[in-house]
Amino acid sequence: MSANKLKVSVISPEKILYKGEVDSLIVPGSEGFFGILPNHAPLVATLGIGILEIRKGEKLKVLSVEGGFVEIKDNSISILTDHGALKEDIDLEVEKKNLAEAEKLPPSDSKNLFLQKTKTRILVASR
Repeated sequence: MSANKLKVSVISPEKILYKGEVDSLIVPGSEGFFGILPNHAPLVATLGIGILEIRKGEKLKVLSVEGGFVEIKDNSISILTDHGALKEDIDLEVEKKNLAEAEKLPPSDSKNLFLQKTKTRILVASR
């Protein structure tokens, strides 16, 4: 592995979402987004619900992640997410339908969480 690259693994309970060498990441931490570049200080952090951006050269790969953990150590990044989806695996029309149905539900914490997850998947699919 090059000293200017990060070795990244993004894993959900269902499958390995991404594995490879990259230049940088933007991660949705539970307290806000943060960037990761080569030679980042060691860190373990919790993930929030949001968009994970993986940059390799001029290419940008986006995924939705819904909670979990990220560990950074020696240019190796392990992201374990409770649920994640690649852009190409998200059906935009299904997510829009889910959003419309959810917005009809009475207010609740579970509704708000579902809306946040659905809106994130819609954003990822739309990029």
